[in-house]
Amino acid sequence: MKNALLFLFILSFLVASCTQTSSPDSVQLNSSPEKETEKEPEQKVISISDSINNSSYNFEEPVLTMNLPLALLEISGLSYYPDSNQLLAVNDERGWIFFLNASTGETEGRETFSGNGDFEGIEWTGQKISIVKSNGNIHFYDMEKKEAEKAIKTDLRPSNDVEGLGYDADNNQLLLACKGNPNLGKSDKYKKVKNIYSFDLVKNELNPDPFLSVEDDILEDYVKDFADQNDFSKKKKKKLKGRVNDFSPSGIAIHPKTKDFYMISSQGKLLIIFNKNKELQEVLFLDEKIHRQPEGICFAPNGDLFISNEGKGLGAKIMKYDIKN
Repeated sequence: MKNALLFLFILSFLVASCTQTSSPDSVQLNSSPEKETEKEPEQKVISISDSINNSSYNFEEPVLTMNLPLALLEISGLSYYPDSNQLLAVNDERGWIFFLNASTGETEGRETFSGNGDFEGIEWTGQKISIVKSNGNIHFYDMEKKEAEKAIKTDLRPSNDVEGLGYDADNNQLLLACKGNPNLGKSDKYKKVKNIYSFDLVKNELNPDPFLSVEDDILEDYVKDFADQNDFSKKKKKKLKGRVNDFSPSGIAIHPKTKDFYMISSQGKLLIIFNKNKELQEVLFLDEKIHRQPEGICFAPNGDLFISNEGKGLGAKIMKYDIKN
């Protein structure tokens, strides 16, 4: 009997305890709902322009993505070859010129111009193909003779880390974009700047004065002013500032119609545009998921734009953007 009474006492105590304990549902109902924080929509591509017109290209999505062969996993330079409407490409390990189908990316030919080396840019200049090494040496390949010429040594050095090569047809000169030290020789004149030097194809000599200078402060102030005008959040401002501070040109090309200078940067995933008067016109933050490592840039004669990306473990690609009408 005592045991039965004890059992009933314990049972009643447990029931009373359960009724006093709030269930998770009751807690949620009785507590005031937390105010949801509004998240700023994530923009895949941000264009900061000083021009009345928007960008000439829709960088939100390329019209064509070409997967490249394994031999071009480390693609580092890109040019357009109008004679056969092909793309010219070079990787940064072997002295090979690749002729690619401009619609599929398939290799349709290959020429040897040198042994192994760190080759960073390639350009078609009318009769010859020019290839630049990271130390500033320029190689030439004569397409009519089908033979390589002796490389020309410039005043640039490995510390300059030349990564971009463009062709200025109006002045018959090459443009060499330095990712590293902006100075020539032992000079320390230029600081917090990325310099582009010109190489005269008639005299076969480098101009010691920079052709175009991209100052870090100008880029940062340009983006900061735009961010302030558009009331960007502190987080977004900080992110954009960090990306623009990473600008280091990995490719350069001149627009065939506007004559604007387009400079691609793998670091920060940026596209910087200067107009023909060498004034900053646009800073474009590319979609990092599309452009994992942009290294080369070139235009077709009609203005269509091509950007090459190194593999970075996922296979190299070329993205095409059609010019807007």
